[in-house]
This record gives sequence, structure tokens and C-alpha cells, in this order.
Amino acid sequence: MQFLKSLYCLRGFDSRVRFITINFSCLLGFIVLNEIFIDTTLAALASLFICLSLYVIATQRRLNDAELHRNWVLAPTASFLISGIVIILIGHGSIYWLLIIPLLLSLLLLTYPNAKARHYILGYCGPIDLSQYLQKAQSCSRTSQRIEPTMHQVSAIEQPIHSEQSCISTTNSRSVSNIQSSHYNGAENTNPPGQHGDIGESIRLALFSNRNARMTVSIAGVLLFLAIIISSIFTDDSSSTKTENTQVVDSKAAEVELLHHIILPDNFSLMVSTYNGLVISWQTDNTENKDLWSIENAQGDSSCQNIQFYKGDTIRSYQVKIENNNQYFAYFSPLDTTTLVKNIAFKRKFSLCGYEFSLKGSQSTLSKTEFYANLIEY
Repeated sequence: MQFLKSLYCLRGFDSRVRFITINFSCLLGFIVLNEIFIDTTLAALASLFICLSLYVIATQRRLNDAELHRNWVLAPTASFLISGIVIILIGHGSIYWLLIIPLLLSLLLLTYPNAKARHYILGYCGPIDLSQYLQKAQSCSRTSQRIEPTMHQVSAIEQPIHSEQSCISTTNSRSVSNIQSSHYNGAENTNPPGQHGDIGESIRLALFSNRNARMTVSIAGVLLFLAIIISSIFTDDSSSTKTENTQVVDSKAAEVELLHHIILPDNFSLMVSTYNGLVISWQTDNTENKDLWSIENAQGDSSCQNIQFYKGDTIRSYQVKIENNNQYFAYFSPLDTTTLVKNIAFKRKFSLCGYEFSLKGSQSTLSKTEFYANLIEY
């Protein structure tokens, strides 16, 4: 409990190791939680703010330790917040590189040495008493030491053991608490850490000196520009495929009017027939127009009989066929339209006709269309 309290302490001080460990864990934790709650935007945003709160407080303790101005907390915090919101809204894995920005700003804060010598326990110094963890460690180390046999009487053997235990329970507890309180109040037991010879300080001065500052900023800008180009290439590839899918449905599909046509992130389309039956369509390399499965004769490709959602429902299709020479069209009963839309919005993936489709970002896409948004219950 005391350790958890120290994570949310604003008045304390964090060592460099504890600071970068907490901040890196917050960034990594956000990635993991965002993947878990990929289908629920509100849960993903909640996980972002939980990680952000720990990130901000740890940064503030690092500023306290280095005696830097509080405004320093704005840059890494704002970059983490903006990057996280963009990642959640876009819902594309290639955009995670944005988290490099708050990570680099944390590494910059890491180069500043602590302004005073302080007594850290688990990398923390402050009003929260963590001396119990130090006492446990010392107790374990002392009790694990081997006691050599002696020829003295039993009372003589028990004497050092008793004195050792009393030392652990009294002397150490008093000295640890006194040392911690004295350092938290600003007292120094040694000279302040040397500014000279500090590796982090040397790196920062080398990179951001008057001579090298422009070069450092230029290199950072070039790397950022390259990252944007690379991520845009992946986005363009997916968007070009989506554009090909926006063609008007004709030929045999035109026999049944299809409404509310939208394209989901994993390059498949949703439409609704005039009878409110849901239709799922995607491209294929097969150029033959043919029926793959029909419930009328219960014959055809067995993999097209059902749509299987990951940890969700299995729903039977009543017809699957290839039309327009290169497109699958899977037709479903109007009775299953609401259930299908909910599964597409909230599940992770589904399989149909041997194809597997990711539903990442589908909830956001469906909510932008009034017809599908009305079918989703939050």
C-alpha cells in the first residue's frame, strides 16, 4: 500500500532509474491496454488517462529531484496525451511511433542530475515512508548469514542472535526513518552530486550546446519527417484498396438494391438490402461469377455457411456468391441484422469463407452512419 501511495505522491523525489522505469511502463501499458480495448473507445480513453496520471506525477517528482521549473512537465505530458488520442481515434498499429516523442522528452529529463544527495528507497524519497522495504531487505540479508558453531554454552550462542534481532528491529528502523526524514527536509549528508563527469549531463550539453543545437534539432526533424512518410505510405496502401471497393454495385447485385454502403477498416463493405438484410462484400482474385453457398439447397462451400466472430456469435448466411467477377457477396437474414452489426462493432475479428477480417476501428466507422449507429447499443 505504501509503495502505491508513493506512485501518486507529488511532493517526493524520484531517482533517474525509477523515473524512466515508471514512464516507460506507462507508455508500454497504454499500448497493451489499447490493444485489449481496441473495440471500445471509451475504455481505451480511460486507460490512456490512467497511464497519463502516473506519467505526469512521476515527471513532477523528477523535476523536484533535479530542481527544474514546473513548466517542464507540459511538454512530455501534452505529447503523450495528444499522441494517445490520435492513436485511439485512428486505430492503426503503424501510428504507435508517435509515442517516441514523449519517450524522447523523458530521456531528456533523465540527463539532468539530482540537485542534492538524497537517501532513496526503491528510487523514492519523500513523505511516504518506505523504510519497511529496506528493513525487510536488511533482515533477510542478515538472517541468511551462516552462524558458525561454537564450543560455548547455549546461552552464549543465543546472545549474539538476540542482539542481532534487536539491532534489526530497533536501531535500523530508527536510523532509516531519521535518514529519510532528514533528506526529505533538505538536509544533505554528503556533498551534492558532482555536476562534472555526469554522463547524462555531458550528453545533454554535447547535443544542445550553442554549436550543436541546430544540428540536433535538424536530425530530429528529419527523423520525424521520415516517420510521417513511412506511416503515410501504409495508410495510402490501405486507402487505395478502399477506393477500389467504392465502385457502384452493378450486374447481378443490382437486381437487389443495396443501401447504406460503408467500407470498414479491413477493406470489406457493409450494405443493407431493401428487406433490411445485411450484406458483407469483399474483393477476391477469383474472376468467375458463381454461387458458393445457398441455404435453399444446403450445398456449396462449407466455410461460407456461417460467419464466426471471435468470442462471439456464429450466424448462418443464406447465400454467398461471387459477382462482378471479383467480389464476394454474403447475404444474411433480416432477423440477424442487429446481432451482426453489434458483433462487428464490439468484437475483435471474424472469419467467413476461409477469410479472416480484423474489426479494429469498426465501432468508430459504424457510429458515423446513422443507420448502423441506431443498431448499436452501448
